Amino acid sequence: MMRSKLNTLLFRIILFVMVIAFIEIIGYAGMFFSSKSFDFLANNNYFRIRDMLIGNKTPEQFPRYLSLPYLGYVPYPGYKKYGVVQHNEDGYRGNRVPLQKTDKFRVLCVGGSTTYGFTVELPTQTFPSQLENLLNTYIRNDSALNKKYSGAEVINAGIEAGNSAEELQQYLFKYRHYHPDAVIVHSGVNDAFLLYNSGSEFQLDYTHARRINFHLEPLPLPGRWLLKSYFISFLSIRFFYHDFAANTIGFEYQSEHTFCKWSKINMDSVIAKKQYRDYPFYTNAKSLYSEILSDSSVLLVLPTVLNKKSDFVKANKKYDELNTLNISLSKLLCTQLGGIFVALEYDSIKNSANWMDDCHLNSEGEKNKADILFPYLVRALMSR
Repeated sequence: MMRSKLNTLLFRIILFVMVIAFIEIIGYAGMFFSSKSFDFLANNNYFRIRDMLIGNKTPEQFPRYLSLPYLGYVPYPGYKKYGVVQHNEDGYRGNRVPLQKTDKFRVLCVGGSTTYGFTVELPTQTFPSQLENLLNTYIRNDSALNKKYSGAEVINAGIEAGNSAEELQQYLFKYRHYHPDAVIVHSGVNDAFLLYNSGSEFQLDYTHARRINFHLEPLPLPGRWLLKSYFISFLSIRFFYHDFAANTIGFEYQSEHTFCKWSKINMDSVIAKKQYRDYPFYTNAKSLYSEILSDSSVLLVLPTVLNKKSDFVKANKKYDELNTLNISLSKLLCTQLGGIFVALEYDSIKNSANWMDDCHLNSEGEKNKADILFPYLVRALMSR
């Protein structure tokens, strides 16, 4: 009788374990098939969302960006990819530069993904990092300069998909406090994309496209414990975090969200009449350039040129035209305010194979960009 009861109990335990295992397999499969194949900002991947909710401290599982008031979003501190820490603890890509100014020549690079280095694997392959190497070598070999400067340091303040509005807010609330000697602004292409891609709902503050919601805080302890189950995780994300998981890969017009439609302006008419006081890139860039110059920094404006051989550029003439307009306005503002406009064109990139898409370069192309900037920074060094 005792043996029979033990067998029954053992059978029930095995059956229970099998049922739990089967449920977990269903949950894991649900999470797997609900996750997007390309996870640009870690919002479309159920496993990454689960990691956020349970407070996973593995750097490879951190979200790419941290949502913050006033700054919008910044690179998530400590994020790791390709076996390398991509974002330092102060929230930007590459080596950390101390807030307190030293005797190093300090350069700040502001921009979007073309500054961040979207298509290169390592922070050291970006043009800000390669520019720092060039400057350090030059200072070390110049007897007059190395008496004044112990070296150079370049801050990569680029954020993927960043536009002129976000560059302005991040400079005002964060990066001006680093007191850079020179600031490189590499901007315009994302503004062109937002306007080209928005349609009639376009708003001057870009709220038709922006939803700054890139990370979730960990749940209280009971919730974290429950989400150890893939099945419970799948159901929780599906029912309670569906909107977060459904965020688009980029920053496209999001009609399902509520925003104030306060700026009912026909942008085609604004551009045609050259009424640039109502053109966001112009007003944002003008404010940013003015603030940089008022802080006694050397302003260098690096245009964001497009790959003329890109199929996307060829197929989207308006996108190309808007970016060209933004370049011309950048140059105009430089002339008016006293900045330095860097001569960068499509043909400046020596090897067309260095283009990875419509606007991003590989590491060799990033080096090419650093080489173009270098003489301008040397002149800035001499003038300080």
